[in-house]
Amino acid sequence: MPLFTVTLRAGRSADEIERLSGAIHAAAVAAGYPSDDMFQRFLPLEPGHFRVDPKYPGLPKARTDQVLIIEALVSSGTETERKRALVESLVEHLAATGTDPNDIMVFFLETDRASGSFGGGLFAPPVALT
Repeated sequence: MPLFTVTLRAGRSADEIERLSGAIHAAAVAAGYPSDDMFQRFLPLEPGHFRVDPKYPGLPKARTDQVLIIEALVSSGTETERKRALVESLVEHLAATGTDPNDIMVFFLETDRASGSFGGGLFAPPVALT
């Protein structure tokens, strides 16, 4: 894990989506996730179906129409420091694609690993806490 869901305005090219995908995956690997742990989905929405306040919460400049809302579904108990590292890495890697850091919103959702199957009806083993 994590499973990334990226909501963005419709109209991005396949090449742009590929660059965003690569940056998100590189960010996850840099934050300590395995390189074969790649689960992403991109949800393009028409402008009338995608509304984001341009400056909330007091940003120094307005967001552009290239804003990304990234939801990262992670295992329950993921440490705050690991989440911070992932956000920093996402900003760094997405900025390299030309994405303004001001346009990157990241939200974490947590799920117990016993609440889903990665495939074949098999559940992932619990995360070992040290």
